[in-house]
Amino acid sequence: MENRINKLKWGKLIAISIGISAIALILSSSSLSLIPYPKTNNGSAYAIETENNSSNRNSNSNSNRTMGNVTADTIKKTSSSTSKSSFDSKLVTFASNIEKIKGHIEQAILNKKIGNDSLAEAHTLHPIAEIFSDITIQLADTNSDLNQTLSSSLNKLFRTVRNSTAEQFATEANHTNKVLDRTINEVVPSSNRNNSTFNLSVVADLLNTAKGEYGEAIENGKLSLIVEYQDAKGFISRAESVFNQTSSRIETQMVPKVQKINTMFSDLNKAVDNKSDTTTIYALINNTIREIAQTIGLTENQLLVSQGEAAATPATEESKKKSLQTVANVRILLNQTLEVYKAQNYVEAENLATKAYLENYENIEQDIAKFDQPLEKTIEVMLREDLRHAIQQKQPVEKIAQIIGNINNNLVKAENLLSTSKPELGLGSMNITDAQLTAATMTPANQTLSTNSSLKMTNHTNTNTNTNTNTSSSSTGYKKKVSITDEESDKPFNPSPLSVKAGDTVIWRNDDVEIHTVTSSGNSSSTFAMTNKNRELDSGPLNPRQTFEHTFEKPGNYNYFCMIHPSMTGEVVVDK
Repeated sequence: MENRINKLKWGKLIAISIGISAIALILSSSSLSLIPYPKTNNGSAYAIETENNSSNRNSNSNSNRTMGNVTADTIKKTSSSTSKSSFDSKLVTFASNIEKIKGHIEQAILNKKIGNDSLAEAHTLHPIAEIFSDITIQLADTNSDLNQTLSSSLNKLFRTVRNSTAEQFATEANHTNKVLDRTINEVVPSSNRNNSTFNLSVVADLLNTAKGEYGEAIENGKLSLIVEYQDAKGFISRAESVFNQTSSRIETQMVPKVQKINTMFSDLNKAVDNKSDTTTIYALINNTIREIAQTIGLTENQLLVSQGEAAATPATEESKKKSLQTVANVRILLNQTLEVYKAQNYVEAENLATKAYLENYENIEQDIAKFDQPLEKTIEVMLREDLRHAIQQKQPVEKIAQIIGNINNNLVKAENLLSTSKPELGLGSMNITDAQLTAATMTPANQTLSTNSSLKMTNHTNTNTNTNTNTSSSSTGYKKKVSITDEESDKPFNPSPLSVKAGDTVIWRNDDVEIHTVTSSGNSSSTFAMTNKNRELDSGPLNPRQTFEHTFEKPGNYNYFCMIHPSMTGEVVVDK
């Protein structure tokens, strides 16, 4: 212990000596000046770095250097070599996802303020169902307590929509934003947060995502999906905010460049507000990304794709081992799936197969796709659809074994791509536990958000097996089933339209691997005509294999959709 303390003391002395020498060197240079590093209004920390490392800048700010005001003129333009400094591109995606959550929250606040609880609820649900699963692993690896804090905060914000005033909701949203700020500061090192290329890559990713959202929202020149439209607005807003934070200190000759980009953002916002055609919006976004890239000496593709040199660098031995171990996890779970299926334990077989996909394979999809995208997609479909559907249909053991064999053959190819020299993994002694944090799951509002996808979901139906799934009508009191499938399916709610009698009950079962909802709408999902108080159908988030049932008492046509994927629509026709 005494030797360790002595080593720590000597280490501190050496660090102090190096720091003093570095400060002396900087002060002796006429080309650089020490300038306080500005902190933005929302607690985020973004800035353009100088030619030397700027990660140790003071966090004090001058009053005129707040977000959105480009007033300083003292910092140098980032050199080409510095702007291309390497960093982990996964951190760009992480930071971008945090900003997307903030964009959703912005839109939720705006909708709550004008009294549209339905849209506000949609924008608080999307971060949970679509984004949190992409950040939870990195966050949990860094700070598991903060990971749970964020998931709880997002879940609470979703529940708050229905039972709060606009002011109360804004207060809760502000709390969640503070947790998001803590999250980005915890996971993304200051050397990245202070790097112009890193931050502008986040801007480019947000704009590129907004382009996709806008394309989904506008159909044949008309607004068809209002949630996606507002997504685009929220992501553009966050992109502009990050850009303003990053460009808040520049040298005089760079001011015209920044002013030009600010004008481009202004033109883009006006065009989106006017619901311009997709060609106009795409051109404005592409031109903005190109102008930003040129400002730091990169091409548009470099800013969007490479995101620094790190994106093209080989994986470290540690990351290789982790990816290969995940492949091994999938193999073990598939073998367990086959064994329990042979014992006719079909529920557990489906649980294990889903776990192999959700809790393991999804973690390495991007790694495999970098080498062979068709192979990655093939494995994904076989795990997500072929195997799971075969188990649900209780096909012969030989068919299950064949599917698993084909998956394993493709996993061998993936292993070869992930590493040419496979590390020793000790597969015989490997333990698979539920402690792995993977895709977030969301239960109905009276339960809590969990980041542990054990996938043992609560079934919210009764045990009455008196169901009729084939006929178009039935005697009063009968139950009928609707299967919720993939968003891109021809029948995402199958069957639809479904005809029943007044007094009949419909049971929706989520047979997909993603979270979905069954939510009343007007004539289309874009209208969000039904408020929380008078919705006929309101399932809340349904996890894979969860069910929702509703008894229809009055005749009429009942339109519904998935609040997370508004293009998924269905209809129940109730006769007397």
